[in-house]
Amino acid sequence: MKAKYVVFDGMDGSGKGTQIELLKRALGDSVFFTREPGGPPLAEEIRKIVRDSPLAGQSTALFHFLGFWMAREETMHKLVIPTLQSGKHVFSDRGESSTVAFQLWGEEHHELQHAFDIMHALVFDERHEPDLYIIFDLPAEVARERVMRDANRETNHFDERDLAYYERVREGFREFAKHLPVEFVDATGSPEEIHRSVQMVLARRMILPELAFLV
Repeated sequence: MKAKYVVFDGMDGSGKGTQIELLKRALGDSVFFTREPGGPPLAEEIRKIVRDSPLAGQSTALFHFLGFWMAREETMHKLVIPTLQSGKHVFSDRGESSTVAFQLWGEEHHELQHAFDIMHALVFDERHEPDLYIIFDLPAEVARERVMRDANRETNHFDERDLAYYERVREGFREFAKHLPVEFVDATGSPEEIHRSVQMVLARRMILPELAFLV
């Protein structure tokens, strides 16, 4: 079976991180896990600048946009493509779906849509677009409430947003799903229920058989 590239995404507070950890425990080394921005050393350095640095909050939308695409290109070149060529699936914590949902919709920078289309073509065309995006979906007010009450969460300059922002982000993911292969997973249930839903999606999409989780 051809190796597949799968992106897991969703609003902050959707429980995406928990689900990725459950997948790591279930699948072990049979799948390669990475994150965006990040992965290869240079992409991790870019992450520190565009996502984690408090100074980044003072910069422009275009700065963030280009930074995320720089990291994405490095990850594709140094990690995703070689891993897929070796025959191993790649599961990524976030992808360009986040660029659409958070920047273009959440922050209302729709003027970047044309630039997004160009960068998407440059980074993915004739290489390997993600085969599937799994989006953890839940009402905006639930997602924001979870973020606000999570005392263990490492906050960054993207976190302090109002409810309207979360609603726009959710709409952004729905808009993204009109153009690329997306499966929405209801993120309002228990972690165990959501994990089972993810298993079923991966099996239905012929990424992994159900027996891969019975170890």
